[in-house]
Amino acid sequence: MKLIERDIFPFKENEFFVPVRDKIDYARVIIYATRYLLLNLPTDGIKCDTQMKLCIDKMSRLFFYKNKKYFSISYPFSVQVDENEITDISTLTGKSIDSKSLSSVISIIEDSSFKLNPSLTDYYMESDTAEYIGISMLEEIFQSEPAYIRYDSDPENENGKIHPINHLDINYSSYGTYKLGLENEIESIFFDDILNIRTDCSFLK
Repeated sequence: MKLIERDIFPFKENEFFVPVRDKIDYARVIIYATRYLLLNLPTDGIKCDTQMKLCIDKMSRLFFYKNKKYFSISYPFSVQVDENEITDISTLTGKSIDSKSLSSVISIIEDSSFKLNPSLTDYYMESDTAEYIGISMLEEIFQSEPAYIRYDSDPENENGKIHPINHLDINYSSYGTYKLGLENEIESIFFDDILNIRTDCSFLK
């Protein structure tokens, strides 16, 4: 199993801990996480309350932790690791990912014209500045399964069995999401174990 962990700088938290409601939000988290993984900036002397973990085995997932809120999404790229250090990240079609290609993707998803009409084909046809690498990477991300799951301990919005304090939100879209209530608060290690296909299965009671 490949396991890469990063503390997240406080001023970087908003790049990851934002609502994920569609494929563009999913792509945004993937791209910012990839950039953060490649940079591997030292956090010496900086108090970090949030963490990120990349776990690659038969599954490939990113995990994010903040207080009593955890979420995980699939990671659609290939990662080469040497002694727990990342040496290369590439798309599944073999394109090596660097700061230039990541910036290309960010420029697309933050472009106001793309936000109004999130069509990669139309954007490529109409934009004078679109780079093919950004379009290609986004296309791969959009074709992948996000496999989104989030754990919340949310006393502020408790509403009996409709919205229990502790629950799992599965899938992100309004037409596909559903909730599983939990009787007790869970720790991050249990959340990880639920998604680890190499450990014993968790059961609903």
